[in-house]
Amino acid sequence: MQMGRGASTIEELWEQAEEALEASSKRAEGLLTQMVFAADEGSDASLFAHRHLAELHLEDNPWKAALHLRRVLSHCAEDDILHALMGLCHALLGNYRVAVRSYRDASSLAPQTPWYHHNLGHLMDVALDDPSGAYPHLRRAYELEPEHDEIIGSLAHCVARLGDLDAALELAELAQAQGPCNPDHRGLIDWIQAGATDTAAAKATVRRPPSDRVAETVHRKMEEAGYSRDEIERATQLWSDMQAQCELRVTKPEVLAAALEYAIAVVEQRPGCTQAEVARRYGVAPTSVSARFAQIRNALALRPGDPRYAASR
Repeated sequence: MQMGRGASTIEELWEQAEEALEASSKRAEGLLTQMVFAADEGSDASLFAHRHLAELHLEDNPWKAALHLRRVLSHCAEDDILHALMGLCHALLGNYRVAVRSYRDASSLAPQTPWYHHNLGHLMDVALDDPSGAYPHLRRAYELEPEHDEIIGSLAHCVARLGDLDAALELAELAQAQGPCNPDHRGLIDWIQAGATDTAAAKATVRRPPSDRVAETVHRKMEEAGYSRDEIERATQLWSDMQAQCELRVTKPEVLAAALEYAIAVVEQRPGCTQAEVARRYGVAPTSVSARFAQIRNALALRPGDPRYAASR
């Protein structure tokens, strides 16, 4: 297959694909498809292409997205985000038992992520008619994210089905107070006040977590690389400062996360740490990391030993 415009190597094709993703260009899908055919199966380039093709097809063709995810999961079974995306695919397809299995895997790998517990519990309650099994997951989601109206509402629905209507009504009213523009909460309150009949008040729907993918990615990858908690916190502080300094369009969180890790390495003057090595661990092109690092360095006037982000800060 012919390479993308001006690309003579897989690295150049990868760079073009990343640029297209960053720009939300329609060329991205074609470039990623070329990468799938040009890259060795299981290589970083192949996994990158399959992963992003899955994300592109998630809403309009979840079955196709699931096929791409399966290829990546065969090499990256410890990636909680991949399992969660697989769960979302199968929930959209109506394959609820498979979706539950995927969200269970995701929540086991990342037990502090409230939306994995929420989606798992909500599907068990509404789609599989298992409120008893759902309750611990929805309760945990609420403990981790106690102010989100959808999580509160899902817990209220489950508690009502378990028979505690007073507690369920209290939760449902709290959900409405937290999300007054969501009409589902009024319907939930009416359903509970009517006695919470056997027919579920909610539909089996799941959602992507409204999270900071850059912060999550840099935390996970730096932890895997052996960075200390303090170093990880300084990387996330750098990210917060960067967001405050300029408006950023984030379509590829892995690129920014890799650039943040490299920035901390530069500040600490870590010997032997290269952009190529960091890019490889994040599954992105070194040139993309270089460009993002330059953006960070220029926006924050970052320098080696910078007292704002060095260990002595």
